[in-house]
Amino acid sequence: MDIKRRVEIAVLVKYYGNLLTDKQQKVIEMYVDNNLSFSEVSEELNITRQAVKDTLDNAISSLESIENELHFIQRDARIKKCLEDKSVNQIDLSTRLEIMSMLEDN
Repeated sequence: MDIKRRVEIAVLVKYYGNLLTDKQQKVIEMYVDNNLSFSEVSEELNITRQAVKDTLDNAISSLESIENELHFIQRDARIKKCLEDKSVNQIDLSTRLEIMSMLEDN
C-alpha cells in the first residue's frame, strides 16, 4: 500500500473510525498507522493472514461507504478551499453564507 493510500485511509479513520468494530480499528492501526505486514499483524492478533486482509478490506470498504453516504470529508475540503487565503477578518458575508450553506447540506 502506497503512502497516498495510507493517508486517505487515515483521514477516513479520523472521521469515521469509531464506527468500526474494535477488531477492525486494531487491524487498521497496526497495518496502516504502524506499517506492520499482514504476517506481523496476524502474529500479534493470533489470526490468519487472510483474516487480516479480509478485516482490513472490509473496514476500508465500510469507511468509504460511510463517506459516500455522508460526504463529511468532501464538505470539509470544500469549506477549506473556500477559506484558503483569507484571514478570519477577511471573510465577507457571502463567504460566510456559502459556508453555512455547505454545513446545512449535510
